[in-house]
Amino acid sequence: MIYRTFSTNKNSYNSLSKEDKLILKILEKVVKDVSCLYSFQLEEGFYPKGITKERLEKAAQDNPALLSPFTYVLEENGKLKAVNYHEHYAKYLQPIARTIEKAAEISTNKSYQAYLKAQAKSLLDGNYGRAYRQWLAVRNSSLDFNLGPFERYLDKIFSIKRTFQAYVGIVDVKNTKLAARNKEVLYTSAKMSFTKIHSSEVLGRGSSVFIESISAMAGYPADVFLSGQHFPTDLETALKYGSKTIIYTSQLKLKFDKLYYPIFKTIFETRFASKYSKELLLEAAGWCVFLYEMGKQLHWFEEAKPKLQQLYDPIDEANGFASGIEHSKHLVVRGLLPQDTLEAIIIVHIIWMIADWLLFKNNIVKQRDMMANSILFNSYLSHGALKISKGISWPNFSRIFFEIEEMTYKLVYFLQKGSYKEAREFIKQNADLRSFEQLSKTLSKINTKI
Repeated sequence: MIYRTFSTNKNSYNSLSKEDKLILKILEKVVKDVSCLYSFQLEEGFYPKGITKERLEKAAQDNPALLSPFTYVLEENGKLKAVNYHEHYAKYLQPIARTIEKAAEISTNKSYQAYLKAQAKSLLDGNYGRAYRQWLAVRNSSLDFNLGPFERYLDKIFSIKRTFQAYVGIVDVKNTKLAARNKEVLYTSAKMSFTKIHSSEVLGRGSSVFIESISAMAGYPADVFLSGQHFPTDLETALKYGSKTIIYTSQLKLKFDKLYYPIFKTIFETRFASKYSKELLLEAAGWCVFLYEMGKQLHWFEEAKPKLQQLYDPIDEANGFASGIEHSKHLVVRGLLPQDTLEAIIIVHIIWMIADWLLFKNNIVKQRDMMANSILFNSYLSHGALKISKGISWPNFSRIFFEIEEMTYKLVYFLQKGSYKEAREFIKQNADLRSFEQLSKTLSKINTKI
């Protein structure tokens, strides 16, 4: 059962009304119930056991619903059948919907109440788009809650089928306003750099960023310790209705305290490490997540996924890291990001990749992430921006930033214009996970059980 709870910021919690505190408690139960559904999906999968990709593709020619993101595929009398999620998972979804309706009855915020009602109804009729639109329309709510089938990474055959997840959290109003300001600068930067479709097109239809103290989380983001997520996962919906990015500060702080900071203290030379306080690095970790999530949106091209196929994910992931940091120079120029914080961001960026490798070895982080990380990590090593002996002494920040800038142009090229063949050759030459092995002995005592 993948379910995580966190201690929320006391000041934020105490500022909630009695109504919101009651709704929060109800929605925490909903999140816990969703974890049971996610666990069931992990166990059952999405297709009949032993099914081949070729058979599914052939059957889908007559029945396209087999490859819908929101259907379970079963076999009856030798024939494949698609069953809608809201029917197949009804024994889980119906009681969850009733609980959400109880929260809706309590809410006096009309936009939030409308969203909760739409969310509950979507679990019964499969109209997830309606719930998404109502979620984007919520105004003046201290609480944020989201539930639905979103991530596709557990579908090992087509990477299409979605898994259910949920979270509930308290909105950090002050930092959400700062994030919105910084987002505008990054969109402007991207628009000056590249002219074809990227997320500045989404901006005109509504694009928002929320910083939140998460109370409870279930499903894929809890499973792999995500510190942020972007909704929706497809460009068509984003262009039509808008997008929303959530930074999960509770989960980020847990990763920082238990994994990132111990890695920092272990791998960097003592004199170098003494220049960066724990507080500065935690702040930089927040920036890292924000820049990564924004970076993935700054260059979002409509034809990239069908063109690059299974290579899209590692290229897109690497671009998230590179583009976010590359465009952050505009934040520095405008005085919104201090130079020492940018250095700390690059340090956390390095730590993040190493942490992912440790989690990958424990079957937590997925291979697509590690392929993306290795593209950048190998670039830093091969050009002398990083040097590894027993650990890492003094990173060459200027060289790293230059490599990030160069890599951004290459990765955006693959997303925008490059062919599958070109991307395959690039990944073959640059995505080598063995480079992380050089740190194995140094990191042997790091505990990855969070």
